Amino acid sequence: MARDQHSPASAHPDPPSTPEPAPAMKPALLSQRTALILFIAVVSGIGIGVLTFFAEKSYSKAVLAGVLTAGACTVGLHSLID
Repeated sequence: MARDQHSPASAHPDPPSTPEPAPAMKPALLSQRTALILFIAVVSGIGIGVLTFFAEKSYSKAVLAGVLTAGACTVGLHSLID
């Protein structure tokens, strides 16, 4: 809506003809798939580590079992979850 150059300005400015673009959001650090796989692997590794410690009473065996379980779960879930 154009106005005459010599007429007084209106109290309400004209709305912009095009909406302003939304600010760019930062991309996620991890995808949801990756976060899910890592979460399940860590929980499984901790669970197996705790159970191994209760059975063997050895910290080194429990840590080894937990790390190996987490690694195996990560590889297995990566191929399983699409």
